[in-house]
Amino acid sequence: MSKIIPYSTLLRQQHVSFLRHKDREYREREDYLGGLRKLMFQVEGQMRQAEIQQLEVFREMAGHFNINLKFPDLGDRVGLQEVFATNPFLIALKEFFAGRITAEECSEKILALQDESPTP
Repeated sequence: MSKIIPYSTLLRQQHVSFLRHKDREYREREDYLGGLRKLMFQVEGQMRQAEIQQLEVFREMAGHFNINLKFPDLGDRVGLQEVFATNPFLIALKEFFAGRITAEECSEKILALQDESPTP
């Protein structure tokens, strides 16, 4: 003779099975998110390193042209944006790197800046 399983037992087993299934789904997504966070952290670090290298290019160019160039602290993003928006030397270089002016035009702008404010 077959045993009859009470409805409450079946319902409880269904709930347990559902919870286990959702637990697996959640953990898989959590593992995936953890991997993405790690990847994003690595990419962010590489981007930051590239930004620092770009700033070094500007420092090197300022040294070549004997231009006094001071950048704010590396963490000061707003200050950095302000310097790039207001400093005539950096504006000339940004225009050159963007292809809006030629090397000759950039050199003329920089030399004009040197003539305006001679360094001691």
